[in-house]
Amino acid sequence: MIATLIRKLPKPVEFFLVVLVCFWWAIYAEASRFITRQWSNTSHPAQQQYVGIGIELGEKEHQVVIVQAMPNTPASRAGLLQGMVIQKVDGIATAGKSAAECGDMMRGIPGGTVKLELVLHNKTNTVEVTREMVWGSPLLRMTDMNFLMKGCFELFGLAVMFWIARVRNWPLGEWGFRPSWKLTGAGVLLFLAMALVIIGLVESANLISPGIVHRYTISFVSWTAVALFSVCNGVFEETLESGYFIQTLQGYGMWPAVLASTIFRTFLHTYLGMGALIIVLPFGLVFGFVYWKWRRLWPLFVAHMIFDFIAYIPEYHAP
Repeated sequence: MIATLIRKLPKPVEFFLVVLVCFWWAIYAEASRFITRQWSNTSHPAQQQYVGIGIELGEKEHQVVIVQAMPNTPASRAGLLQGMVIQKVDGIATAGKSAAECGDMMRGIPGGTVKLELVLHNKTNTVEVTREMVWGSPLLRMTDMNFLMKGCFELFGLAVMFWIARVRNWPLGEWGFRPSWKLTGAGVLLFLAMALVIIGLVESANLISPGIVHRYTISFVSWTAVALFSVCNGVFEETLESGYFIQTLQGYGMWPAVLASTIFRTFLHTYLGMGALIIVLPFGLVFGFVYWKWRRLWPLFVAHMIFDFIAYIPEYHAP
């Protein structure tokens, strides 16, 4: 009955059908971020007020390191940066101690100070930071369980898209799924070109307004999970945001189709804040125009997979 109803929909309604499916994806995105936050709450409650300096710690190569200095906290104002190694806390060496133990050493009363001996790029520096009441809002922690849940959602989304395409008699062969070495090379070149553009945009934005673009996830995942999720997410996002969206709206012309695809892609990444405009919007424009011209999804898959793989490379051990 549902398939019959979809077949009877007039052409102008196709756009709203796509939007309906895309809003399902948006709901999935918000739901998965909520689940991720709840999963993180087992050891790092989100938005919980406490006395401290506003940093999250991790362990890397048997050293305690700063995973992030949260915005508008004593740590960020003192210039503490991601990747700094904490050698001493109030003169006590951190060697042999866990990140959780070092975190406890930094707690105290509001207005009190904590002295940190930090190492970054083989340079040692001592910083004294004053404790105050801060709101804990740690970056989303990406774990194997998070990736598994997201992957299941995305596989279901692909199934829905392919089913609707079949019902509407949209030939999938025209979308450009077929791989080739030539298209793989084109995807690698597309990644390199976009990487240069994004680096330039991010550096320029941070030069104008320091810290406006920063990381929003911390990766505690395995290499296997990173590889599998990079493939799954790259295929899903480009099939939806480029193939499905542009194929459906191509009757309205290049600009409406590409801009609609780009705006929707940016909307789905609004959790990045200004990063959505500075990174995702130009990303979407380029990928949209590339797909409009080539009508091949494979190079977009390759470029997107490389971006995801780099973004989620395992970084830290959980404290």
